[in-house]
Amino acid sequence: MLEDLDQVFAWLLAVLIRPTSGLYGEFDLREDDRDPSQGTTARYGGRERPELTGTTHVRDLHRDLRELGFLLAPENATTFTRATRWAVEEFQRYAALPDSAVQRHPDAATLLRDLTAADGTLPVSGLSAFPDAAPFRVRIDAEVLEVTGLAGDLTVTRGMEDTTPAAHASGARVELVRWSDRLVPVDAHFYERYTESITGVVNPWTRFVLRRWRQARRRCPIVVEAWQLRQGQPDRLHPLPAAGNVWGHRDVADKAPRFYVRDLTRTWRRPARPPSAPAHPELDVTGEFATYLTDWSGPRAWPNTGHTWRPEAEMLPEHLLPVRAGGTGPTLAELAGDAAGLSTYKVVRAVAEVEAVGYFDGLNGYDPAFISLGPCHWTAGAASGPAAGASVDAGELWGFLSYLKAVDPAAFAQAVGRFGVGVATDWGQNGQEVFLPGQRKYVSRPTVPQENGPMRLLPQVVAEFDVFRGWHWFYRFQMATRTVEGFRRRMWHMARLRIRDIAETPWDGPAGPPTWTIPDPEAPGGTRPARIKDVITSERGLALVYRWHIKRPANMVAGGPATEPVATRRLGRAGPQLHTAFDEAAKDHETLFASGPHTWGDGAERALVEHLLTRAERLNPPDAGLRGSLQYVFDWPRYGTNPRGYTLPVDILPEAEDGQGRRLRMARHSFTFDATDLPAPPL
Repeated sequence: MLEDLDQVFAWLLAVLIRPTSGLYGEFDLREDDRDPSQGTTARYGGRERPELTGTTHVRDLHRDLRELGFLLAPENATTFTRATRWAVEEFQRYAALPDSAVQRHPDAATLLRDLTAADGTLPVSGLSAFPDAAPFRVRIDAEVLEVTGLAGDLTVTRGMEDTTPAAHASGARVELVRWSDRLVPVDAHFYERYTESITGVVNPWTRFVLRRWRQARRRCPIVVEAWQLRQGQPDRLHPLPAAGNVWGHRDVADKAPRFYVRDLTRTWRRPARPPSAPAHPELDVTGEFATYLTDWSGPRAWPNTGHTWRPEAEMLPEHLLPVRAGGTGPTLAELAGDAAGLSTYKVVRAVAEVEAVGYFDGLNGYDPAFISLGPCHWTAGAASGPAAGASVDAGELWGFLSYLKAVDPAAFAQAVGRFGVGVATDWGQNGQEVFLPGQRKYVSRPTVPQENGPMRLLPQVVAEFDVFRGWHWFYRFQMATRTVEGFRRRMWHMARLRIRDIAETPWDGPAGPPTWTIPDPEAPGGTRPARIKDVITSERGLALVYRWHIKRPANMVAGGPATEPVATRRLGRAGPQLHTAFDEAAKDHETLFASGPHTWGDGAERALVEHLLTRAERLNPPDAGLRGSLQYVFDWPRYGTNPRGYTLPVDILPEAEDGQGRRLRMARHSFTFDATDLPAPPL
């Protein structure tokens, strides 16, 4: 109690006067700072300090961050690097939470007598160094033992993890194998928390709170672990030293282990659900390490190997669509009475099984897009190459987050805003500022706080965006998709915006005469130029165009040629591959396309759909991934042995007109769009 009063008094003084800590010379350490060395002067707080010799402020900072569990900080380094900044940012994020963790004290025990190789009980100096309940594993010298009971002495199973039972001398150190077993959750009081911006600068309040963490043995309360498996369940930590506290996306660059998270906080509102690993109920599954081509790697969550929450994170209508009475979205059976809702959901779900493997938490963090999620797998941005300085394009993930911030700011704050990331462009009324008219998609860029200044753009280079493929960012995005209602349900709106904007795209550019005019239902007796939705009108056809647009937008929607006036060149129209697919269909089936789209029948629709698939086969260079994913959508739903564990009751879907089962319909005009609660078009 007296200690708490002392801490409150120190906090009040810091608020009223200025926080002081006695750490790092009271310098605001930042990127490119350095300790002095032979031939190099000190640099602290962004300024050269030639008068300082023998100081070790940066090295001390790295030591302290690593002691607190933030292993992004480079060991023994004397220069404040990008990795240092990331480590400081992570400290600032975790120090802002109302939950923390403390390291057990003492952090190990000692044997009270000699131990033979056959002994099954361990007399130790004290139980406070260990968890309150078994099982857990300890190490004595080179042997790993599993503690199965605590009753004065430790009851153990000897020789675990392929180690050999051995004799051990009295006084030998008995320590926990897992770093996370050494941590105990605690509340973080208001006077202990960091409340300033997450800048990566070791400003006065960062130093003040960091000193408190050191004094109170506070540690990072969320730990990522890489586990080796036995019969599909976690058996032991991977042998690499980093496996017990993983941060960087290549810290454990092995495809064999499964990654789990031990979260000692209440950061995410978890539903009641069975544990990911019954023998380790403290763990949440997150994913695995994956590679792409030769230059890219990072986390991936894949349902086939048990990385997703089933069924809580499956993109079922009750999880994706707006909440109705009862607290969930409609079931598929309830949606069956809503023609537009059912038709649109089927298209979104079919493509989501290609993009996100049908799960909100089916994330990618291993390819040139850094992190991607959602029904369309909106990306953080596409890299132009693997080099650290290679540029990164604006990404659709930030377009979605711009929309989310506008319509549900609480969900935005809960998902990403509280972690110090923003979006560069406000959505406004209709998303016009983030809309690319030439490709009909919404993009923006991430922003981050800067010390004593406004939010700034995160530099658009690979070295900076790699932060998002780190395991802690992967877990944050994943838990947002699992637990933040507004984050999940607004994905339904964003996915439909893409379908709407593609469908409403003119078939031809505005600079020349239209190929067709069709009756305009909004102007009785009038006509208008044809749009994509007039040419492709079936569920299956729109689903193929929608999927293709996600993978290669400019194939389906593109701006005009360089010869067109600038004012109209920027406006999208049906793209070259879509035009070519139609031209090939019309050439092969001339009589089916004798007049305008409003006169075509089911045969014309089938020909268009089949030629979309054929066109994908003829791409140069080939894109087998696109062709295979289009075939998946064409065949949807065909689950076979259902290795992804889908629970969508597809047997209640209506039969398709082609007699091939409960598939996306291919009849002309079979797609009906649900435009409920969408913002106005940007154009």
